[in-house]
Amino acid sequence: MELRDAGVCCGSAGVYNLLQPEAAREFGSRKADSVTASGASLLISANPGCTLQISSELAARGVTLRTAHTAEVLDASINGVPFG
Repeated sequence: MELRDAGVCCGSAGVYNLLQPEAAREFGSRKADSVTASGASLLISANPGCTLQISSELAARGVTLRTAHTAEVLDASINGVPFG
């Protein structure tokens, strides 16, 4: 499922999280809210920075969520391997 705010940045964006840490945390928090609200058991992203940003915010909340890169999920699908 696609997140309700899929087009909104997670706050990681290159060095943005280093130059604007408070704003980046706010974006990360909003994205983590969306992930949590979705009820998803797996977070899939093509951007490792986004995965790290969202996972970090979720971990700060005590939430553990499995993550995967898009290529991992596609590879499993192409090869008929159950993912998860």
